[in-house]
Amino acid sequence: MQLHQLKYFVAVVKTGSITKAAEQCFISQPSISQQLAKLEESIGRKLFSRVKGKLILTDPGHIFYEQACNILKNVEDAKRQVSDFDSSSGGSVNIGILPTLAPFILPATLMALSKNFPEAVVTVREEISEALIAAAICGEIDILVEALPFDETCLNIEPLFSDTFYLAVNRNSPLAGMELVSLDTLGDMPFILLENIHCLTRQIEQYCFNERFMPKVVFQVSQLSTIKLLIELDYGVSILPAIAIDKDPGSCIRYINLDSKGEPPAREVVLAIAKDRYLSPAAKYFVAVMKEQYQKTC
Repeated sequence: MQLHQLKYFVAVVKTGSITKAAEQCFISQPSISQQLAKLEESIGRKLFSRVKGKLILTDPGHIFYEQACNILKNVEDAKRQVSDFDSSSGGSVNIGILPTLAPFILPATLMALSKNFPEAVVTVREEISEALIAAAICGEIDILVEALPFDETCLNIEPLFSDTFYLAVNRNSPLAGMELVSLDTLGDMPFILLENIHCLTRQIEQYCFNERFMPKVVFQVSQLSTIKLLIELDYGVSILPAIAIDKDPGSCIRYINLDSKGEPPAREVVLAIAKDRYLSPAAKYFVAVMKEQYQKTC
């Protein structure tokens, strides 16, 4: 069994395709197929089966995939520890963050990191929750800035803050002067939400479900900034997290507290790090800055 065979195997699992995995690994399709065959031969088990033309992991394949990810992560950690030895650069830090958090959290944190470790190699991956968690488990990401709930089995969690939800309306709306509003008073008011791939949308929909309210969604967009633009143009209302609130007193948007039958509506933002993950000095500093800036606001 060779290390490069594990890399090819993991690439095929993640992309779901030998063609895409070959492109990602910069080798030919016949070569990657040959290496997978050798890997299965050395293990003595089939790792993939084909179902309607798609590659599907077998039960032994699922077990092997988890261990292959751990092996590759440990090898990468070892390389980074040796590379960071006696180095003043701070090493590298790979950050994964939700797009509904990145614009509001990253600028100040990265500025502090750059000031303390100007030579550190920093990469940021902004993606949906499921992709980020999978990348962290596979060792591609050092630190996640995530929102609960998600499967925490393979991750260590550090709570950061509770991000309260507010009703966002145009300043000319009849609701704009209210201090507290209940969802069941909104009737057929048009709602603007993010696309369903975002965990924030699922959290908002769950809150609405708990309140026995079905929002009339007229727009679904990919960015919070687009939601705010549409509210400014008076196309509808939305539910937005506190971190996205514009502090400009001249803003066209008003934010109103939501009256809830249960717990106040919010998402819990956390740091998530794969268990036993090696963190470079720069990565440790990033974690420290995040905790100092946000845990005190809990």
